[in-house]
Amino acid sequence: MRNLIAIASFLVLSLSSVALAHGHHHGSDGAHASDGAPGLADATVLIVRHAEEAAAGPGLSEAGQQRARAYARYFRPFRFGQQSLAIDTLIAAADTRHSDRPRLTLEPLSQASGLPIEQSFKDRDVQGLVTWLEQGRGGRIMLISWHHNEVPKLIQDLGLDPTTLLHHGHWSSREYGQVVMLRFDHSGAVMAQACVLIHEPSPLP
Repeated sequence: MRNLIAIASFLVLSLSSVALAHGHHHGSDGAHASDGAPGLADATVLIVRHAEEAAAGPGLSEAGQQRARAYARYFRPFRFGQQSLAIDTLIAAADTRHSDRPRLTLEPLSQASGLPIEQSFKDRDVQGLVTWLEQGRGGRIMLISWHHNEVPKLIQDLGLDPTTLLHHGHWSSREYGQVVMLRFDHSGAVMAQACVLIHEPSPLP
């Protein structure tokens, strides 16, 4: 009997240790917890939805093209309060036959700044993008143009509950003029108190 009790106690402790180790690195749904990553140390991540879509085809409407051109001024540099943030990395969801819009949204800014647009990840490969961000160099100021329905998952996988910034944790299909700003500490952990949802001025300067 004593042997059975000892074995049972050992199994409970072992399972508890595994559960704790798993919970330390991942959220309940598999999302990354804000434990930190070297590539996000002292980083700022800005996220926008791609600009307004054309009535047909993969491109932007006239309003979307105007927004994209305005972004070349609005984000060069990006001003938040007394801070002036010099973006050094541009990222867009990969082109598909249905949409080039994330790339087209950043193209005028890319041309004006000389920064290339990183497009290694498909719209739904948010986890691949987050892993790439975690493995890069720290201290970057990154602007990401993505599809709105995947933005909440991107925020979550970067360590922040999207409901803290987005209404019911969703990006409205009617909303274009928002910027999500995520800030990370020296270890690369997201600083929830420093993350904000910014409403762009209308019209954009």
